[in-house]
Amino acid sequence: MSEFDSPEIFRVVLESLQTGVYFVDRDQRILFWNEGAEKITGYLRHDVIDRFCRENSSAQADEHRNILPDAAESVSSTLHDGKPAIFEISLRHRAGHRVFIRLRAVPIRNPHGTIIGVAVSFDETLSGSDWDRRQSKLAGHGCLDPATGALTRAFTLSRLREMLALFAEHPMPFSILHIEIDHINYLRATYGQAVLPAVLRVVAQTLENSLRPIDFLGRVGEYRFLAILAECDADDIERAADRIMRMVNAAELEWWGDRWSVTASFGATTVAPNDTPESILERAERSLDESVAAGGNRVSLAIA
Repeated sequence: MSEFDSPEIFRVVLESLQTGVYFVDRDQRILFWNEGAEKITGYLRHDVIDRFCRENSSAQADEHRNILPDAAESVSSTLHDGKPAIFEISLRHRAGHRVFIRLRAVPIRNPHGTIIGVAVSFDETLSGSDWDRRQSKLAGHGCLDPATGALTRAFTLSRLREMLALFAEHPMPFSILHIEIDHINYLRATYGQAVLPAVLRVVAQTLENSLRPIDFLGRVGEYRFLAILAECDADDIERAADRIMRMVNAAELEWWGDRWSVTASFGATTVAPNDTPESILERAERSLDESVAAGGNRVSLAIA
């Protein structure tokens, strides 16, 4: 018998794949978790094996037994109808931010044809290697804010000037979002100054993961970001901002045993003819101030 006929060789191959792979039984208990799943989600094997990835289960109340509820609907659908399926979803990384993935779920059947579980494979929608190369190159040129991984203010404003110059020649619309993390003073008073860098990282990573490769995110203030959304017009911007805000709401931070969500306020505007960096930024900041004054966790839109 060839050594390649051994089932163990297939397990070794699956375990070493950089594509995320995991198996669940009919109760959605995780039985297998590979290196790719560890890399994409931040959860190690010992964190997840024998835990559930379902919602509204008897294990839901026990936070130490439930994981990956974001993938529950995808797995349940395959268990129910027995058909392979592909889903575009976001998972909460162990660090708290959101990661967009393409997930493929396939039913596992016994020799009698009965479904006994589901095999799931998934990849980030933006290649991790491409992302790492881009980040390394930008960091090498001093274009990244070290605290958040977002672009620096100077580089972001340079991109904005370039977008305005291009718009003057070829009027392809774009929009910007001025974003501020909510309730910083409350967080500082409740958890101490040391929590704020962690909040910044979670929000910045979630915002970055919510944008397309053609968009840009920069840190433009102590707790403020600017997102430049390419090819995004007045009909698209509010919907895009609402989607990104929901992603921030879905992120979580764990701090000394407490787990809680963060929120942010958004000011949105779309480029207009004869705009300057100052004019478009002024509109976005004015709409952001409206969101903050209304209590935060909302989008306000300024129309030129």
